[in-house]
Amino acid sequence: MPDRSKGNGFTLIEVLFVVSILGIIISALFFSLTRGEFSSAVSSAKADLQAKVRSIMEWVTKDVRETNLVQIDSNNPSVNHIKFRKVTGMDDTGSYTFADNYIEYNYDNTSAQLTRNKIDVASGAILQSSVFDNMTQSPFYVAVGVPLEPSPSAGNILFYKKLLIVIAGQSQVKNSLTLNFSLAEEVKVRNP
Repeated sequence: MPDRSKGNGFTLIEVLFVVSILGIIISALFFSLTRGEFSSAVSSAKADLQAKVRSIMEWVTKDVRETNLVQIDSNNPSVNHIKFRKVTGMDDTGSYTFADNYIEYNYDNTSAQLTRNKIDVASGAILQSSVFDNMTQSPFYVAVGVPLEPSPSAGNILFYKKLLIVIAGQSQVKNSLTLNFSLAEEVKVRNP
């Protein structure tokens, strides 16, 4: 009888065991790579969203710092809308001089868009428009949670000297994760 212990092949059990081990290793590698790719996508989307919100905040605060309270107040401000002309200097009497264009910010809850328009004072024509998508809340307040609106006892004059601006954005990552980021900044507005 031949001696079977000296065979030069593998048994079926040995082959199945090696294949199972390789399958587990390949599955673990695939899971790690997929998880790493998703993590990278989240990090990238988060950085993009933060940069976008910061950029919009810089733009809005720069514009607001270049006007005065009377300009904001005289154009019916609300939590969704401000409109003003920028101060360009002072005349010989010590009064402010203003730009020939209005700057207007409108927030639309339905489309979640903040729009910045540059409008010609004389014709009312929109000269330039920029739209910021995926904005998730009204941006203009005078204090946390208090809408920007004229004081009823003060007629049409706002006594607020600071405007709280909140820019809140949202982004989707691979249609499975929603990222949110917001910034708030209190801007001192020039006195009349």
